[in-house]
Amino acid sequence: MLSAPNDTGLKQGDHEVPLRVTVVTGFSGSGKSTLVRRVMAGRGRIRLAVLVHDRSDASLDADDSCGTGCEVFHLNESMAELVQRCVGCSLRESLADAMVAIARLRRFDRLIIECSALVEPVSVAELFNEALAAQAPLGDLARLDHIVTVVDAESFWTDVRSTEDLHSRGLSGGTDDVRTVSELLVEQVEYSTLVVISKSERVSSSRQHRVTALVRRLNPEVDVLQASSGQRVVDHVLSCRSSALETISFQPGWVKLLEEGPIPRLSQTRWTTGVFRATRPFHPTRFWQLVEEDWFGVERCKGYFWLASQPERCFLWSQTAGVRHYECLGDWWAATPREQWPTDPDFEAKLHKEWSVEFGDRRQALACIGYQLDQQELFSRLRDCLLTPSELLLGEAGWRQFDDPFARATQEAGTREDEAESD
Repeated sequence: MLSAPNDTGLKQGDHEVPLRVTVVTGFSGSGKSTLVRRVMAGRGRIRLAVLVHDRSDASLDADDSCGTGCEVFHLNESMAELVQRCVGCSLRESLADAMVAIARLRRFDRLIIECSALVEPVSVAELFNEALAAQAPLGDLARLDHIVTVVDAESFWTDVRSTEDLHSRGLSGGTDDVRTVSELLVEQVEYSTLVVISKSERVSSSRQHRVTALVRRLNPEVDVLQASSGQRVVDHVLSCRSSALETISFQPGWVKLLEEGPIPRLSQTRWTTGVFRATRPFHPTRFWQLVEEDWFGVERCKGYFWLASQPERCFLWSQTAGVRHYECLGDWWAATPREQWPTDPDFEAKLHKEWSVEFGDRRQALACIGYQLDQQELFSRLRDCLLTPSELLLGEAGWRQFDDPFARATQEAGTREDEAESD
């Protein structure tokens, strides 16, 4: 657990001033520790604590605090519980407890948290959001200002196209961690308030522009700085968010596309963004055949779809340049008894916007970000997967008779999981 130094430092005063927090994350080798050391050296008079729970060889140790006036703490817990949110909240609670303990020392103006390469930053943001909602101690004692993701300009473009899982890189949150390198990198960018691009001097200017453009399309709201910007980066990392009393909400590029929110204008013709929308269901066999083919040029595609063979179920599609998968989120509201609907007026307004007379809220809505992508051709192929007029006339009873590769794949995956558990 947290190893706290003796309480001999400066006090913040008799009144309780919330500790400001900055989270630094990024993939292995991206330069997180280098950035944190730079912040430690350039912090000025800010009293700084650093909480490390990155187990890599490059992470900070106590020696880094010598002569800097900063103090380094270590969270000596297995990272598995943070990166596998399904297994429980014990490490989330440990991280919250560590932050509360540091805040209660009343010696620091800011806490920098250097995360493991495996951490999805949204999970850390949720700790603060939940604490504010529940009026937990963390919500009173600390405020989250920034989530900083460090991106390696040398490897990011290639790694986003990788099909490797974390195990193959010698990284994993446990035996149940089946995430891929590509998925993790994309989500680390999508759920951040600042992206710092490192090692830009090692790549061509065209590679720099491509990496920056991809980052801005994955997360239109994020600030992007080069690590070589020096003190400007340090000042941003240490700056206070004016709305820190509020929870952090993220709108990645794919969400903005689906909700028709503002996104950066495309200055390069090689980049495309768009949303495939339709109310008719997909024929399961035709859509499966398309899923099995290569979607060349797709950098990010995410959204919702429905299959004629499973008309009550809402599926989530998630694709990066390297990998793609789907999962069932539950039932559409059209297939859910009305008494189980939320009563929130915002829910009603949003549902009304998405509702069609024939199919309710059931729809195809796939947001797509592409580089050198023929978007019209891809959307045409998706339209070919929709039920034809004659197939629509069969009705749901007839649709359920269609051959369904998605159902088979789900059943086979469940069988493999059961066999693994029995072993």
